Amino acid sequence: MKKLLPILLVFTLISVSCTDKGKHFITDTDYRNQVHQDYLERREMACGRDSLLFSVLDGENLTLEEREALEFLFAYMPLSDLGDYDGEFYLSQVQNAFKARDFFSWGKTVPEDIFRHFVLVYRVNNENLDMARVAFFDELKDRIKDMSMYDAALEVNHWCHEKVAYRPSDSRTSAPLATIKTSYGRCGEESTFTVTAMRAVGIPARQCYTPRWAHTDDNHAWVEVWVDGKWYYLGACEPDARLDMGWFTFPATRTMMVHSNAFGKYKGEEEINHRTGLFSRINMLGNYTATKKITIHVIDSQCNPVEGASVKLGLYNYAEYYPIVTQITDANGDASATTGLGDLLVWVDKDNIYNYAKIDVRKQDRLTIQLSRQSGDEYVEIFEMVPPRGEARQSELPKEEIEKNNLRLQQEDSIRNAYMQTFPTKDRISGMRNDNLTEEQIWNYVDRSEGNYENIIRFINDNSQKKEGLYLKEYLDAISDKDLRDASAEVLQDQLVYYDKSEVDYPVDVFVKGILPPRISNEFLYSWRNYLHRELYPEFGDYTISDIVYDWVAEHIIIDEDGNYFNCPVSPIGVYQLRRADSHSRDIFFVALCRSMNIPSYLDNATNQIFVYENGNWKTVTFDARKPAQEMGTLVLSKSKDAQIEPVYWVHYTIAKFDNGSFTSFDFEDDPRVASFPITLPLEAGYYMLSTGNRYSDGAVRSRLEFFNIAPNQTVKKEIILLPLTPRDESYGKIDMTFKPEHSKEKTVTDYVADKQLVVCFIDPNREPTKHLFKDISSLKSKFEQWGGNLLFVIPSDKRSESFKASDWNLPSNSVFMYDEDSQWIKNIVTSTNQSFSDNYPLVYIVNSDGELVFKSEGYRIGTGELIYKSLK
Repeated sequence: MKKLLPILLVFTLISVSCTDKGKHFITDTDYRNQVHQDYLERREMACGRDSLLFSVLDGENLTLEEREALEFLFAYMPLSDLGDYDGEFYLSQVQNAFKARDFFSWGKTVPEDIFRHFVLVYRVNNENLDMARVAFFDELKDRIKDMSMYDAALEVNHWCHEKVAYRPSDSRTSAPLATIKTSYGRCGEESTFTVTAMRAVGIPARQCYTPRWAHTDDNHAWVEVWVDGKWYYLGACEPDARLDMGWFTFPATRTMMVHSNAFGKYKGEEEINHRTGLFSRINMLGNYTATKKITIHVIDSQCNPVEGASVKLGLYNYAEYYPIVTQITDANGDASATTGLGDLLVWVDKDNIYNYAKIDVRKQDRLTIQLSRQSGDEYVEIFEMVPPRGEARQSELPKEEIEKNNLRLQQEDSIRNAYMQTFPTKDRISGMRNDNLTEEQIWNYVDRSEGNYENIIRFINDNSQKKEGLYLKEYLDAISDKDLRDASAEVLQDQLVYYDKSEVDYPVDVFVKGILPPRISNEFLYSWRNYLHRELYPEFGDYTISDIVYDWVAEHIIIDEDGNYFNCPVSPIGVYQLRRADSHSRDIFFVALCRSMNIPSYLDNATNQIFVYENGNWKTVTFDARKPAQEMGTLVLSKSKDAQIEPVYWVHYTIAKFDNGSFTSFDFEDDPRVASFPITLPLEAGYYMLSTGNRYSDGAVRSRLEFFNIAPNQTVKKEIILLPLTPRDESYGKIDMTFKPEHSKEKTVTDYVADKQLVVCFIDPNREPTKHLFKDISSLKSKFEQWGGNLLFVIPSDKRSESFKASDWNLPSNSVFMYDEDSQWIKNIVTSTNQSFSDNYPLVYIVNSDGELVFKSEGYRIGTGELIYKSLK
């Protein structure tokens, strides 16, 4: 407190003395005082970057509004933002937020609290920050200045669609300006981009997330905007003719949770799933579907209520039970949350004692669970998990309105495509020469860099000559596609190091794995290598060993798991300057510091284990005092002999390790260690769970959990068992086999079926659900080709798009595409089967030789390709 009091006095005086410089940004005196106090405490905590962050508050021309807005941001921003950006950046965010408020007619209609939490705030999720707010305002202001707030929100989304379309990518979220460069983004990036654009023009906006779907794997993010006193939803970079429309409208009625993060101390009316002193996670599920509030009652072995137990509502998704809500029980042993009308697996634990039970929310609103289990028991559990049924909610629009919007979408596609045509072609870079890379390798990196090609070409050209110890290909292979799309040439050059075998005692393969890579985990690429060496080499000296680095990190870096709530890793330099980090950022920092001191090190991102190389061996390092480095065992996984599909990690199975009362899944996605069976994994000795699941076409899952132990130096063998699905009578009617589509007069349905069954997919090729269908089917390309029947993709005439190219998706060679003029195919099925359809693409059927529809999948669903294939089999 001795350090805090002088600062408190000084800044209280400053706050008082500035009251003549305009009106208050925060008019509620109690709230303003609370923000000021929180700011002072946060400033004390970030004293290692005091000048870089807070000197901006010393400006003579700062208004009272600007000062209070800056204090609000500084008081509640996550550690990543305190560690990696400066005060001038935040001042520009504040000034441009006020500029937009004053420029647009709707600015004066936005309530103070809505503006504070959903316009002023510069961050949306875990993206890298940039100056997009400034650039977007300049580009949009004249386009929308004379519109109503409602029409402006629609228009901003059309502008977003001109810039960005959907494409899946890794979990690191690109900055909005980087997303523009590449013209693509996954839903989390599209929604981050769109929220940023809305806030740039003074329209309150927030990112909405279903953390996991209930009826299918994966998750989704979209946007809500506050317009004229009401929140509306929209598909990010997927503009519809009106607000409160989107392809996800129906899937959202089947979800079990929708939430959004509110920066700062939020006092809105929504239910709060999680609240800290820095942010709140808002439960918004009731905006989208039917809900129920459930209460979990936790008791001990004596049937007494347990206070302080962790309660996780687990939703089956990606072959694990993902906690969509985590609560702590009160003095009565109760924890409550509002969720959807489906099945959940509730996990409760305290002090390493745990238990779990299934709850069917359709039938129950209260569940009692007794803490009675401890790690070590070996057994199998089987559950059948059923998602909510869902309900149609979206109203039909006039045909002219839909056609007008579709025409705009096509025009916007052409604008985006014209920009993408400026990216280099293979012929344009054919003259590049590099002694370290072949022409084909150069093209591979440049092609993947897309709109960031200038940086990648410059970096490659700057390293064109052969040099001793230069491993250029290995260096570029160590970074992700997304890094190629947003890394600067300067950072790549600054992080590049050479192998000098005369000065090190480790082989080149260890150098390539543990020294060379500029990337450690899921962080944005920064230039930390030379900085950390310059700062700490004088302290460590020539004979640095990992124990010295470990001791320094353990002594100097304070762990703050709540402080970095957006989970955007703090850069190694930010950690060093703040001397504070979440544990993941601390681990990244440790590896970066080791590499800066020429100690090979890496972070295994599947198991989150740290490895360092010393005395000829890789050894594990842990900062967790509860669990010192463990001895290792081995897990061998095999697939069952009658498996129709090759089991895939995060699709059919996961492996989780018990720690502190619950299981945490390893992240082996796209990991070569699980690429083919049998799989052999060295793992720490401990208690494990193998989770497998098999989905029905309606989204229900047969789930199997196997609990087992791995002892030190023991090899444990397990089979991945996918429980068989109970056969169902899935007849969806019969269609006219003599029907001839106008586009293909010579062929009837019978001709397409031939001597096989026919898979017919009605698609909207530019919408995310159809792109997932393409990805699913392309992943099983060889199996569909072996089957040999026709995969007929039917595009309604109003869904035509210049940007769609079937060749982009590597689909099976037996794929056939046609346009459905005047929706003849759809009408034939609707007329023949008395079924309805409301633009919920993709719509997939399997037609047998008698014209019977024996399989149906409608709308968004991950894994449809596998469901189709298994149904054909």
